[in-house]
Amino acid sequence: MIIDGFIEIFNMVYIAKKLHEVGKGEIVSEKFGGTLSYDAYYENTYVLMDELFEYHSCHYHEYKNLELHVVSDPVIERFYVLAGEYGRQNNICDDENLYIKNARDEVRRWLDFSYCLGWTIAGHTKPKRKLHSRLGLFIYHDDHVDLGCLAYGLIEIFCWFEEQCEVLQDVLSGTLRKESFVA
Repeated sequence: MIIDGFIEIFNMVYIAKKLHEVGKGEIVSEKFGGTLSYDAYYENTYVLMDELFEYHSCHYHEYKNLELHVVSDPVIERFYVLAGEYGRQNNICDDENLYIKNARDEVRRWLDFSYCLGWTIAGHTKPKRKLHSRLGLFIYHDDHVDLGCLAYGLIEIFCWFEEQCEVLQDVLSGTLRKESFVA
């Protein structure tokens, strides 16, 4: 027995479950379509990028056959400000700051699953404007990128930044040892 779209349906249920777990269930109830299909699956994953982060822009480059998505959120901004404060307190430059290195590693962990997906993260410890720290995604349309993996990875990245803001805040206030995060 073969069910068309079984993997996509399973992925959508898993993504919806994860969104409910992290307190973003309103995205599912308000934005996801009521019908599970291939089209709804891809539409829902794109809606997720738009709804999960406060800022999202998308540009399609026809010549290069790629989409550039730029996302940012106050939680990402706050993380880099706190990481910068930690670096200044401990006389560590941004390039050597383990918190910033760990952020890059976490993004790599969730987004290095396809050669048709590129990414870059620009974190600013002293932002010059609102939402200056951002994540750029390059989706190349020459081949397949599993948008379910991308959506789930973005949720995990968002959650990681939220958790690490709390950890960094505790480290900076002195209630948590510095080594507990940097391990």
